[in-house]
Formats: sequence, structure tokens, C-alpha cells
Amino acid sequence: MHRTILAGLVTATLLSACGGGGGTGGTAAQAAASVSYRFVPPQAGAHLVYADQQADTLNNTLNRTAVDDVTAVNADGTFAVHEEDPSHNRIVSGAVDQTLYPTDFQYDAAGQVTAMTVNNGTAVTHCLYQGSQGAPATLAVGAGWNTQYTETCNGGAGVTYTQNGTLSGVETITIAAGTFSAYKFVSTTTWTVNGITRTETATRWRDASGGDTRTLKMVRAIAYSGGTPLAGALVTAARELQSYR
Repeated sequence: MHRTILAGLVTATLLSACGGGGGTGGTAAQAAASVSYRFVPPQAGAHLVYADQQADTLNNTLNRTAVDDVTAVNADGTFAVHEEDPSHNRIVSGAVDQTLYPTDFQYDAAGQVTAMTVNNGTAVTHCLYQGSQGAPATLAVGAGWNTQYTETCNGGAGVTYTQNGTLSGVETITIAAGTFSAYKFVSTTTWTVNGITRTETATRWRDASGGDTRTLKMVRAIAYSGGTPLAGALVTAARELQSYR
């Protein structure tokens, strides 16, 4: 039941300092090294519209829309996000259901997902997460993280994910929603289900222009080893912000 968690629906500040060496005021490299990402919970009522494009093992290209609404932000910094495809179209490729069913995410005060509930209209899947998924609450440019987390759905056997990543820098990107200064995170996540190991490489850009570090864009690729995945299994995916308020 692996899904990409949009922990980028959070806020942060861009902190910078001058290098201050000699009469030059420091170099660009010194300035870059002083940039830090810091997590701050999002604002209740935030509304974001994303375009998704996926490709699978059958060489099919699948397009869908994802709308994320921040439904609650609590005094302790925990928050909730509801996500769904407003078209409610069912998307099946081969043996894989790629439909974006209505999903409710719960996050802790560090922006790490703790629970996910998916309602497909006839059944509800409730997943709990132990451990941290994604970048930590604070991170400097060039710094990285290594973590493991376990996903347990409907009380079944848990799946353990191993992840490492880096905040590689801050850069300017132009997407459908506009031009932004963005934190660039790169990561690799590995997990095994039914003897088949998935290795996901991902790059995520989060808003660094001040205030909200919403996810601006994300691209992913999944490689399989140890067996043949189901026909229609995901190979690549991209998500890009179209609008927000």
C-alpha cells in the first residue's frame, strides 16, 4: 500500500548568513552552506492542486489530478491532510489499481506521517507508520538522513522501508504554479514485498521562498529485483503543483 507521502505540505523558513571572510563578504559556497531547512506546521485550510503523470511496466501513461486540503492543525503541531482526485475516475492498468482514492493523512509535529486511511468506496484501509519517513524537521544544505520505518495496514504484517536522502541545495524552478526558490531533496527508498524488492529514487522540490514549504514538484523512478512485478506496476511518476491557496 506504499504511497508517496506529501510531507511537503508544511511550512519552513529559509535561514541564511553571510560568510564574512576578509573583504569579500564570503563566497557563494559559504552562503549556500549556511542555508537551513526548518519544519513549521502548515496553515489549516491550505488547498493545493497537483497534476500527476505515471508510467508503468505496460508502457501505459496515466494522468490524474490530486487535490490536497489541510483539514486540521492542532496546538501541538500535529496536522491532517485530505487528498483525492476530484474526477473520482477509476484507473486500472493490467493487474494494478492506480486509482487515487480519497485518503486522509495524519502527521506528527515534525511533519512525519503517522497514519493513512484510504476509502475505495467498498473497503477502508488503515495504515500506521512507526519511524520517520522523509527529511527530518531541520536540515542544512549538504546534510542527509538515514532512517527505517514500518508500515502496517489493517493489522497485517508490517513492511519495513529503508531510506537515505540529502538536502542537495536550493535552486530556482519554474512549474505550472509559478517560479519559486526551492529546497531540493534527493532520496533512495528500498522495501520488499512478496520476495520482490523495490528501489525508489526520488527528487522533491519544496518551496523555499519564505513561509510554506509546500511540495512544488516530485519525480520518482522504481526499479524491481528478485522477481517480476505485476503487469501495470509503477515505473516512473511525476507530481507538479498547478495552483494553491
